[in-house]
Amino acid sequence: MAVAHISLLPLTLTAALLVVAPAVQSQTQPNIRPKIQKTQTPQGVEVQLSSAQTALVFEPNRGQASSNYQWIGRGAGFRLGITSDGATLEFGEHTAAKSSKPLFPNASQLSKVQTKQKSAQSTLVKLHLTGSDGWKPMGTKPTGGVSNYFIGKMPAGWHTDIPHYEQVKVPSVYKGVDLIFHGDESELEYDFVLAPGADPRQIQLQFEGAASLEVDKANGDLMLATPNKIQLRHAQPKIYQEVDGKKVPVKGGFRILKGDTAGFTVEKYDPKKPLVIDPTISFVTFLGGSDTDTASAVAVDGLGDTYVTGQTYSGNFNVVGGIIQGSRSGDSDAFVTKLGTHGNILFSTYLGGGDNDAGNGIAVDASGVYIGGQTHSDDFPLSQPLQFAKKGDATVFVTKLSPSGNRLVYSTYLGGSNGENGGAIAIDASQSAYVAGFTTSTDFPVVNGYEYYPGGAVSGFVAKLSPNGASLMYSTYLGGSDVDSISAIAVDSSLSAYVTGESVSHDFPYAGYQSTMFGGSPSAFLTKLSPAGDSLIYSTSLSLETTIGTGVSVDPAGDVYVAGTFCSPCQESAADFAFVAKASPQGKLTYLRYLSGSDGSSDGQAIATDADGDTWVAGNTSSTTFPGAPPITPNPTAGFLVKLDKDGNGPLYTVFLGAQISGVAVVKPAERLGGIITYPTIYTAGTRFTGGKSASNEDAFVVRLDETPVIENAP
Repeated sequence: MAVAHISLLPLTLTAALLVVAPAVQSQTQPNIRPKIQKTQTPQGVEVQLSSAQTALVFEPNRGQASSNYQWIGRGAGFRLGITSDGATLEFGEHTAAKSSKPLFPNASQLSKVQTKQKSAQSTLVKLHLTGSDGWKPMGTKPTGGVSNYFIGKMPAGWHTDIPHYEQVKVPSVYKGVDLIFHGDESELEYDFVLAPGADPRQIQLQFEGAASLEVDKANGDLMLATPNKIQLRHAQPKIYQEVDGKKVPVKGGFRILKGDTAGFTVEKYDPKKPLVIDPTISFVTFLGGSDTDTASAVAVDGLGDTYVTGQTYSGNFNVVGGIIQGSRSGDSDAFVTKLGTHGNILFSTYLGGGDNDAGNGIAVDASGVYIGGQTHSDDFPLSQPLQFAKKGDATVFVTKLSPSGNRLVYSTYLGGSNGENGGAIAIDASQSAYVAGFTTSTDFPVVNGYEYYPGGAVSGFVAKLSPNGASLMYSTYLGGSDVDSISAIAVDSSLSAYVTGESVSHDFPYAGYQSTMFGGSPSAFLTKLSPAGDSLIYSTSLSLETTIGTGVSVDPAGDVYVAGTFCSPCQESAADFAFVAKASPQGKLTYLRYLSGSDGSSDGQAIATDADGDTWVAGNTSSTTFPGAPPITPNPTAGFLVKLDKDGNGPLYTVFLGAQISGVAVVKPAERLGGIITYPTIYTAGTRFTGGKSASNEDAFVVRLDETPVIENAP
């Protein structure tokens, strides 16, 4: 049994945290057992994601924000804009978009995918320092990461390579007083650094937009309430002086000067030494949700760098006076974030237009990053498109970014006049992208296809783009006379595409091992297309019962692995199981495994396989008795990761991840010289609930697991 060392990489799309446990290599075959940094049980491990914090980073405004702001910063649930005379806090709540996996197969569920989200509502609080103006903020402590914004169809409005900084310093806000902004994902700190002899009584904090301002007598916190009853709590300030390299506390606190203005009291201190006053704003008392960032898919390159895509509401509120605004009105953008091997953000790229956009699939090679998703925007950013205009209300987009994320290699719409969703994506060695999903359009662009016309109201589609993205090498419908959808795609070295999803059609094009639907409806299917896309090598139903396929992978030998959900039946009140299936290169079912506990429901969301056929399945469960894992509290919401061997034996280990999982990727280094054993690294991505009364308060995250052996000492 392998060891899973867990590293947490929570995302706010501008920063990440990684705690790395060094891998242990061995030249001999050790006895191995599950071991985890935090919690260990004989049955498995559980990880609590809520303990991780993410640094707040700042960007200079180079056109990505309203022109009156010189710097912007984003946290979980708030934005900060710094001007020449103060700082603005922006926060709010909205209706969050939910994950589109599994892709909704029937008409009532399909409408949920294509429903536009409600406009965001923002609250602004402006901080002025009475008697201080002419601010000249500057960034300090660069992180090495950058942001790229491809928003709207006009390249003049795109902004790239905007650097990230840990802090913004504003010198001389008062005589002898500097101001420094910094913080993490849930707290904003602003330090007043007083030179020797500077008078702290100069500092006057005026909060424009505050309905009330008072000092909590119990703990000294400054409580600010807005007209819509959102509360901000300023913790009692930390006041100290550096003496011989140590922080020596100084007594003091907040005081109210007038209705919307506060200052500080500072008791005895050494005026010949610098003084630091450090207030902290905690964003923990929102009445509803705030920003939502959801991760849909994850990929990893040969260097171990990680790429995540999904949907973000962070930083694109569009109210009068807001920090991020402009001609667009969309609540959400697609995002792509690249993380280094230590969890540091290398870039975050935003893709979107005037409506809602989401990334659903991602793939990467040496030439760039490929993203598939859904857009409602008529002005989605395009470059060398094969389709110049969006025809329906919502359609699929396909975008390829340069390796540094700062250039559109190509970006295109792909769809017909009614609507599409999907964006599952895979690539081959020639840099061709394969995209899949479902469409309700009767005029979806078909080229060299197996099926030229849809048989039902909803049909799956598969499309292969040329390496430059400017044309379709093939594109086809895939479905029967009812409702069918594709949720995942993989490609082998012979350029055959494999797709899975769900079919309600009894005349779905089955061919090969199982040529008819087994009996359940909908039924998970596995279909292998010819390299030309104009015929089926095989197409089979995967289960005797009602199932939905959500993930597919293929190993070098041509064996194919599918993950999904077994429904009994597919109703919210019934218990579901995750399933894993393996098919031979001829499409014959090799094994079918169900994963669930004795209570609650489980669903499979994603699957990854290494060259040896070892398989990792990621999904979610509410079962307190999930196989191979420790007991969890009643009615949990837990993501799981399960490892099986090439024959489906296991679980070799099960890891609870404490949040909802939607993607998994695996990288295994090549065997080293001298016979040194190498072990894979696994990455999962998903969404975690981060507090508040509304479940819309969610963040994207990545979890990294390093498999390493533990050598058992002989008794």
